[in-house]
Amino acid sequence: MKRKKFLALLLVIPLMFLIFNGTNPKAFITFASGTPDAYGDCIYEGSVWQSSVMKGNVTYNNYTSGVQVKVDALTATTFNCTVKLNSTFASSTSEAISNTRVYLNITYTNGTVVVSSTEMTDYSATGPSGDQYTVYSYYLWNDPTHHPIAGTTYYVWFRYEVYR
Repeated sequence: MKRKKFLALLLVIPLMFLIFNGTNPKAFITFASGTPDAYGDCIYEGSVWQSSVMKGNVTYNNYTSGVQVKVDALTATTFNCTVKLNSTFASSTSEAISNTRVYLNITYTNGTVVVSSTEMTDYSATGPSGDQYTVYSYYLWNDPTHHPIAGTTYYVWFRYEVYR
């Protein structure tokens, strides 16, 4: 059976890293959302974690323009991404994982690449619930030369692909 790649949607998360005061550097994250495709495939949720603490969580249902989340600068940051996959494209959770790919890009505002088209890892899945599987993945941004830097703006893109 031949598989076709399908780009479900693209999310853009501008990351704006700012310093509040000289002793406690923080960063802000804003989240932008797309809409599900005709099959209901979509990026459902994005969350940001640092040191096992959830710094922010934005779902498809609660997204509003301008949402901001505080994160610490110069700290390893984990991006979790949850996607929905129509159950007609998989017959089990393992097949849902095999048929799903989520990629992450991080750039500076001038377009210089920090992380390029890196596939998110450690996929797991549940379902189906109703007509969809839920597939989870994450990316650990743990490059000491490119941790979130206070006063620097970053853009983060998630790309979700479904193999049918």
